[in-house]
Amino acid sequence: MSRNYEEAVSRVMEYLASNNYTSSIVYKHKRCYRLLNEYLESMKLPYSPEQALEWLDSITPGLCHSTSEYYQLALSRINETLNYHEISNTKSAYEAVQYYQHLNPYYKELLDEFLAVLSKSHGLGSLHEHRVSASRFLDYLSKCGLKNISELNHSSIRDFYLNDLHKTQKIKDRYNGLIRHFLSHLANKGMVRVSIPLTLDKFVIQRLVLVHELPPSDRGIFYITAGSDFMGAQEFYSKTLILRNVYIKRHRYSKTMKETFRKAWKELFVFLEANGLNYCQETALSWANHMQHYTVQWRMFRRAVKIFEQFRNTGDIQPEIVYTYRGDKVENLPLWCRGEFRSFILHKSREGVAASTIQMYQASCLRFLGFLDRVRITAWDRITPEIIKDFHVSDPHTTPEARNAYAAKCRGFLEYLAEKGYIPSTLVLALSNESAARVDIIRTLDANDISAIYEFKNHAHTDIQLRNATMIMIGLRMGIRASDITKLKLSDISWKQRTISVQQAKTDKFLKLPMPTEVGNSLYRYIMDGRPETSSDYLFIMHRVPYGKLEKGVCARVLKKVLSKDPHGFHVTRKTFASRMLINNTNPTMIAETLGRSDNSTVMTYLSTDGKSMRQCAISLEGIEVKGGMLS
Repeated sequence: MSRNYEEAVSRVMEYLASNNYTSSIVYKHKRCYRLLNEYLESMKLPYSPEQALEWLDSITPGLCHSTSEYYQLALSRINETLNYHEISNTKSAYEAVQYYQHLNPYYKELLDEFLAVLSKSHGLGSLHEHRVSASRFLDYLSKCGLKNISELNHSSIRDFYLNDLHKTQKIKDRYNGLIRHFLSHLANKGMVRVSIPLTLDKFVIQRLVLVHELPPSDRGIFYITAGSDFMGAQEFYSKTLILRNVYIKRHRYSKTMKETFRKAWKELFVFLEANGLNYCQETALSWANHMQHYTVQWRMFRRAVKIFEQFRNTGDIQPEIVYTYRGDKVENLPLWCRGEFRSFILHKSREGVAASTIQMYQASCLRFLGFLDRVRITAWDRITPEIIKDFHVSDPHTTPEARNAYAAKCRGFLEYLAEKGYIPSTLVLALSNESAARVDIIRTLDANDISAIYEFKNHAHTDIQLRNATMIMIGLRMGIRASDITKLKLSDISWKQRTISVQQAKTDKFLKLPMPTEVGNSLYRYIMDGRPETSSDYLFIMHRVPYGKLEKGVCARVLKKVLSKDPHGFHVTRKTFASRMLINNTNPTMIAETLGRSDNSTVMTYLSTDGKSMRQCAISLEGIEVKGGMLS
């Protein structure tokens, strides 16, 4: 053993020399090794770490503090050289000796038992790292007065994290990861709560909410005493693991969404256990809303709560559901008008009115009833024509068309009230919904715009680019509206007949249009190379969960992005299609049929786009010449 000891001493001294340690440090190492060797020879003992520590303990009373520390460091380097044949981390080796030596028997036994289990699956280097980090942690707990590991709580974990200093955040994260492994071992044995190891994370620590530390006015929202379906915190966390590992994966959520949900459920679990709370939806949503003080992801945390509630109640999740968190504005209406408003909306729903139209009825009537409340109207019979006119004047819309659209819905509500006998039938006449006709200049895409579209199509290669290019090409080359493009289904395409069938949403007219080659090629590329694998029948879908149908507004946003300017809506592609057909001398009746129009009156509005032909229709000014002034 003496020969190995001498070789180890030589390697340590070479290490110090090659790493440019100061002469004083080299001297203290050399002196330590010489004194130790003299002691072993005098006692006729072989070298061992235990004998070395016994020798150091015997001479420590006669050493100053700094020399004692250097001797401990020198011995740790010898041990590392003998055990691992290299000096991999001299600081951690020294710390291992320091912290482990000072542990009380109880904590030392805990750590030794953990390391014994770990030795079955980890190497010596890993065991050494775990000993260093866990010893450091247990030493801190001991100094804080924790005599039993069962006393460990979330506040203690947070305090340790804040007080445990390292040179870099990377080193700190490494230490905390190893300590979490130790804490997980204790949690599996039931010695600490399951959420304790989850707490020792830099993100969780920063967002850890301890209710007793909040102002008294903010605490009540977390304590729900009745009216909710409670669940234990650990049962909640167990269910989230099933939800995450089975159902979230089954519905093919993106990696980012999976990680966000995992983080939300984990932090909520830590919050519940740290504050001794059971899970209920109200408490969870209060926590998620409180997270807006800590992270911009708080809305995603709120969504994670809703998804868990859906899974809890139905046993599965429906990604297409859109959650709303806004309060019901109807509940803010005065009681005297609330019931009639709800009856009117229900009446319109039973008539089969489209959902978008129902929403417009709601928005228009809520604005009207809100105005009545502001002017202190408390009953239907107190509404006068003057009040109706004042409401119309106060409408914030800037265009007559927008005002009339909302006024028409309010008129429908007033007619309903008149039929029920709440107001006179003539009161509806006080709300005007007419305006002078207006002729707009027809906007179409110019040659540069069309060139930009084809450039985008030719260079499209990502999934979404292929989808977007195909939608634009259908609008440009077939004149189909955005509302109809987003409603297309795979079954609407006939590859044999080279046609696309459309049931127009606006006119409810069925069209079967020839599919241009450019459109067919774009469709093929998108379906084969870009469209996600999903059970949805719709042709154009979202490229993330829930892979549902697109809203028609997507078409306009895509076109705006491609052109790098505002084209004033996707409808410009339909106008360009009709205009190009007219310029190419296509029969107006044929254009009307292709557009799905019952007559060609609409086609006539596109005449102004054919400048070359319009010049041939110029009318002579003979007989109406302007005379005098600058023209004379």
